[in-house]
Amino acid sequence: MKYGLIVDLRAIQDYIFSSNRLKDNIGASYLISHFFDDFMSESGFCGGGNLFRLCESKQEVQSVIRQLSIRALEDCPGLSFSACYIDDFDATNFQESYARLQLKLQKEKNRRLQATTLPSYGINAQCSSSGHPAVTVGADDKLLSEVVLAKREAADKAVQETQQLYKDVLGNDYLLPDRFDYLGKDTDHESFVSVVHIDGNDVGKMFVNLGSLEECKKLSSEIDSACHNAFKLLIANAVSNIQSGKKDKMYLPLRPLFIGGDDISFVCDGRLGISLALEFMEKMKKSFTLGKISNCAGVAMAKVNYPFYQSHKLAASLCRSAKNERMVDSSKDDYLDFHMISSSVSSSLEDLREKHYQLSDGRHLYRRPYSTNDIGSLIGNAQSMHKNWPNSKIKELRSVLYQPEHHQQAYEEQRQARDDLSLKCKGMENYGAKLFVDNKTIYLDLIEIMEMIPLEAKP
Repeated sequence: MKYGLIVDLRAIQDYIFSSNRLKDNIGASYLISHFFDDFMSESGFCGGGNLFRLCESKQEVQSVIRQLSIRALEDCPGLSFSACYIDDFDATNFQESYARLQLKLQKEKNRRLQATTLPSYGINAQCSSSGHPAVTVGADDKLLSEVVLAKREAADKAVQETQQLYKDVLGNDYLLPDRFDYLGKDTDHESFVSVVHIDGNDVGKMFVNLGSLEECKKLSSEIDSACHNAFKLLIANAVSNIQSGKKDKMYLPLRPLFIGGDDISFVCDGRLGISLALEFMEKMKKSFTLGKISNCAGVAMAKVNYPFYQSHKLAASLCRSAKNERMVDSSKDDYLDFHMISSSVSSSLEDLREKHYQLSDGRHLYRRPYSTNDIGSLIGNAQSMHKNWPNSKIKELRSVLYQPEHHQQAYEEQRQARDDLSLKCKGMENYGAKLFVDNKTIYLDLIEIMEMIPLEAKP
């Protein structure tokens, strides 16, 4: 028998995405990614903010936890973790022992609220970025807390590491941006950023069902490799699609923020979010070699100056919404949900949709989330409508969707009298036979998709 130790980083998303400065987020991601660097062993594996390790004694377990605590306090202030162990881990019955350890970890996380930073010392001024007590003055003469200082000191290392990691596809001509305003701007539109959050489906079950440590190590390594390879292919495709006459280096319109196991977050130019999310999930499928794997994605698009933490929080909620829809449909496909943030007031996804996408008679002005097959059809139909419908008629359709049912019936009679305003949606006939089917409509989704993807100029 051995001691089985598991360590789980807490509130990773909050730690990484709490700042409106992209460099702060990049630095925080770097600290998370390297937190377990010195604690790996041949008798363990690491991935997605978790460390599992077999130890020979209770003293070894305590030593690992103590050293990790010191690292969190000294190198990654503000970061916390949960740790637990069992003293009868049977490697010959790995599946049962690992399941018991996971159950113990979940109980530990549910009953313990950890705090590693004080909101104030009572005598310190506040950090200009985080609200924590300030401990120093930054290069821009602004007060910084130890949390923000650690992230900013790590940011330059992170930028260099990522540039080196993708050097073979970036070459000497392209850079990954370290500021939101470097992601690109469409001169015909306001500047928008898309935050994409992608999470694997049932990956935890894949680990629990494995029968040995070696199988877990292999799966962890394969997921990590597939994610990085998929993103490298994403970057390579972006490079190949850019036509530049500039001699200076050019920033790509996307930036990875966190790739940890099956948990991926990246930012990009606003109108590339949906297409890049779909592309990543497809490349992830092809890169994963240990069977079938699927993902769900959430894409939140907002103006570049919108609070980034709220954008990522919404993207994570959209990802969960996609996962829930996948479960309702009992599907094995990839799913995606999306939202374009148009209000300066932050609300939960549920509140946003109840307030802005539900009529007084209970009908819903959306049908999202969609499977990736259906989202592909939706994009195709959006491009067709953009090409064939006058802008005035698209705006009229949007307005009609919010009106009472008798107004919609009158609109349908007028529309059907014309031959050039077809509402037939290819590949989505069951959804779009009428304006509303089963008290839901796809047409507001279709119109909003037009604002979230690149569209060709009207002929």
